[in-house]
Amino acid sequence: MDNQSPESNRRNGFFEDAKGNKSSTRLKTFLASVTAMVIALCSIFIPDLNISHSLPVIIALLAFSSGEKSFQTYLESKSKSSDNE
Repeated sequence: MDNQSPESNRRNGFFEDAKGNKSSTRLKTFLASVTAMVIALCSIFIPDLNISHSLPVIIALLAFSSGEKSFQTYLESKSKSSDNE
């Protein structure tokens, strides 16, 4: 018999942190990245759309998605270091 609790065997979801908390930042980052990919694919396959017109939107979405996650990681590391003091 396994003496581990059911919670320890539970795997975290894709949009959850290590403790199992739902992460809206991960969801927003994923949605921004997928949206940028869809815009890029649409501008390639739809002749009326021009890639040069959609490129600033794609760059902004990718910068948002990577920047927000980087900022969250920075804030979490600062809060952990202040907890240790």
